[in-house]
Amino acid sequence: MFEWFIDSASTIAPQVNFVMNLVNFITGLAFLLTNATLVYFIIKYRRRKEGEITSRIDQNHTIEVIWTVIPSIILAILYIIGLKDFRELRAAGQKYKEILVSAKQWSWNFTYTTDSDLIGSSKKLQTDNILYLEENERVKLIMKSKDVIHSFYVPEFRVKEDVVGNIYTYVTFIPLISDRQKNMSEQERKIWYQITEDQKEIIPQVEDQCEKLKQKYGINLPNGSCASYRIYCAEYCGKDHSYMLGSAVVLKKEQFLAVMNKLKEEQGQITISAEYGRQLYETKGCKSCHSIDGTKVVGPTWKGVWGTKRKLIDGRIVTIDENYITTAILEPTKEVAEGYPNIMPPQDLNEEQIQSIIEFIKSLK
Repeated sequence: MFEWFIDSASTIAPQVNFVMNLVNFITGLAFLLTNATLVYFIIKYRRRKEGEITSRIDQNHTIEVIWTVIPSIILAILYIIGLKDFRELRAAGQKYKEILVSAKQWSWNFTYTTDSDLIGSSKKLQTDNILYLEENERVKLIMKSKDVIHSFYVPEFRVKEDVVGNIYTYVTFIPLISDRQKNMSEQERKIWYQITEDQKEIIPQVEDQCEKLKQKYGINLPNGSCASYRIYCAEYCGKDHSYMLGSAVVLKKEQFLAVMNKLKEEQGQITISAEYGRQLYETKGCKSCHSIDGTKVVGPTWKGVWGTKRKLIDGRIVTIDENYITTAILEPTKEVAEGYPNIMPPQDLNEEQIQSIIEFIKSLK
């Protein structure tokens, strides 16, 4: 029943489906029996004439034992089944790919630790809002939040785990390409992932990432070798919570390695530029708090601010230059603009990325 509505795209999914169907069956049966008994009692013990006195029954030990023991046995069985599945999501086993997940208002960042070694990369590969996974390979997501509580949720994987600040949480599973995705025609894919142009503008990660891989990298993706699933934040985390979306892209091994090598090549060639700064603005969550058209949102706009003076909450006046932008990124609580809340977390950006953002801000005349 449960899998009729949502694809099953992990090895744990059928087990979760079974538990959900079992719980739905038991609760549905209990609902019917309880209400059938209620209707029976209403009819059988209704008052038949004026002044009739209802007979009094103090207790019935047999009935009390039945309605206590049977539900207790059912709950114990459900607990054992649920515990088994829970352990499956916690037991990484001896072989797994390790991916670091960083959540912040309102974006996801993924760092591929094992895969960087696998493809011979001298630095860890990173992606924003797009999680690449290899089919049939167990993955361990090690997660931490940079600000408030978030929750990593992919319905097709049947995986949901809170992402909290100050502590690491984790979950393990084996991703699959679902049967529906394997058998989906080109036309069906277009309909399945159909979104509006406005959505593409605001949340580009909701597009069909398999199609984007073909267009961007020219990777050959035979039918059934790629599937794209939506990542949600399942914990209300502020103004743009509903836009905190991502894509989990499951690929066959050959295609997965091709994508990793493309990322290695791409990230190794990135140079300081305003265009790269714009990309970071779009993918690192900057646009959630800072506009580039002069609009006042959670944080100050970036439009036309380069070289201007800014008053801070402690009364100081500073010039918006390289030093100020760098401090605002790495130590945002040190120099907070007057009239804005002190809520920005430190950003994990390298020197190349910071300089590119500076170049982008300079270009916003």
